[in-house]
Amino acid sequence: MKAEPLQPASLGRHLAARNHTARGTDGDLADVLARDTTRLVFADHGYLLVAAGSLCTMGPDEYLAQASTITGTRIYLGLDQGVDYVGIGLDQAGRDALDAHLDVHHSLDAEDMLDAPASGLHSVRPHWVDLGSLAEELSDLDVGLACALVAVNNWHMSHTHSPRNGLPTTPVAGGWVRRDPTTGSEHFPRTDPAVIMAVVHTDSAGVERLLLGNNALWEPNRYSLLAGFVEPGETLERAVVREVFEEASVVCHSPVYVGSQPWPFPSSLMLGFFATAESRDARPDRDEMAGLRWVTRKELLAERAVGTMRLPGTVSIAGQIIESWLAGDR
Repeated sequence: MKAEPLQPASLGRHLAARNHTARGTDGDLADVLARDTTRLVFADHGYLLVAAGSLCTMGPDEYLAQASTITGTRIYLGLDQGVDYVGIGLDQAGRDALDAHLDVHHSLDAEDMLDAPASGLHSVRPHWVDLGSLAEELSDLDVGLACALVAVNNWHMSHTHSPRNGLPTTPVAGGWVRRDPTTGSEHFPRTDPAVIMAVVHTDSAGVERLLLGNNALWEPNRYSLLAGFVEPGETLERAVVREVFEEASVVCHSPVYVGSQPWPFPSSLMLGFFATAESRDARPDRDEMAGLRWVTRKELLAERAVGTMRLPGTVSIAGQIIESWLAGDR
C-alpha cells in the first residue's frame, strides 16, 4: 500500500519555536514580560480571543497594568521573528475582567461563524471563538500558539494538586511544569496518544473499500474512521490492530503511519495510519460501534453528495485521511 505522509493541516500546523531556554524557571515570566516585543494571547478553556482575522494580542505594558484583575495561568508559547508569545489561560474572574477591559460582549461558536461571518473571525472587535471553528482559518503561527495554549491550560485546570500528597502545586518553568512546594516534586503536562486508522480491503478485482464506523453516541448517518487510545506497554502498530479487532472484529495487518495531529480536547495526540484488512468480515462491538460500512470511493462520494452519510471535516485528521483516500493518494 502506498503510504505518502500527510501534509500538516488544520491543527497540525505550527510556526513558532518552543524556545524552551527562554521560559525561565519560575511561573510569572517576569523576564519575558519585560521585553517590549512580547505579545500576549488569551484562552478561556477551548475558546480563543480573536479579532481582524487572527489571535487578538496585547502588549506587555497594557497587560501588566491590568494583571491584578486579568487573572489566570501564564504559559510561554514560543518565539517567532524576534517576538516572544505568552498565553494566558484565564480563570472566570480573569475572563470577566478582560472582557470588561476590551469591551467584549459575547462569544461565537461554529454556527455563528457560518451564519454571520462579518462578525466572526474577521470582526475588528475582539470576540471569543472555539478552537475547532478556527483551526482552518488561522495562520500557521496562530494555530500552533492556540493549540499549545489550550492543551497546556487544560492540563493546568485538571492537575492543580500533587498526585503524591494531594497538596496544591504551583506553575513553574514558564507554565510548563507544576511543582509541589513541599516536596519539590515536579509534574509535567500529559499527552494521551491515540491511533486513528483507515482500514482498506482490496478485492480480487482490485476494488478498494474503506471501513467506516458509526459510533454508538452519534446519529445513525454519521460515520468516521475507527480510533482508540494506545494502552500501556503497547506499540502504535499493535494498538491499530487491536482497536480494529475490538471495535469491528476485523483482522488487519501492515499498519503504515501517515501523520499526526494534536487534539487538545483535552489532551490527545492523534496518530494516523492506513492498514490492510484480510477480509470484509466485520461485526460492530455494539458498545462503542453501533454500525459499520465498507464503501468504495464512488459510493462514499455519492452518499456524501446527497447527505445520506455525514463524514468528519478536514479540521480533523480523520477527515484529512478520508480525503486522501478519496483522491486516490493511497
